[in-house]
Amino acid sequence: MEAKASVTDVHSTPKKLRTLLMDVKKMSPVKAMDHLFYSPKKSAKILYKVIKSAVDNAKATLQIDANLLEFKILKVDQGHALRRYNAGSRGNAKPYRKQFAHISVVVAPKSQPAKKGAELVKTVESVEPVEKKTLKVAKKPSLKKKTTASAK
Repeated sequence: MEAKASVTDVHSTPKKLRTLLMDVKKMSPVKAMDHLFYSPKKSAKILYKVIKSAVDNAKATLQIDANLLEFKILKVDQGHALRRYNAGSRGNAKPYRKQFAHISVVVAPKSQPAKKGAELVKTVESVEPVEKKTLKVAKKPSLKKKTTASAK
């Protein structure tokens, strides 16, 4: 059970978007939206919209409160790049690239850790007693030198 949101061909470099991901991945989606809403960066506004869309999708499809969600996947991929040129000195062309990015966000309900006592009971019940077996040990051959009668 998860909710997804993605945006392709965002006119911002992936490097600028990934700088925000470092901080946001550690937070819950609601705290991340608060953090990004007040950030002055252009890429923060874009990332805010994608996360908000994923949270709204989770509210509608899973019918769960936004505070009970966590990020499952939060990634920024490289998009295509437009190659452009500026005029340079002596008739040269100075190339530059306009980069695009793809953002994907997947949110899921928080997973509750299982109780350790229940896991122990299952593992103890699954172990069957082992029968005792007696092993016969073979004797090692002796390494005595053989003497021949002709040598004497």
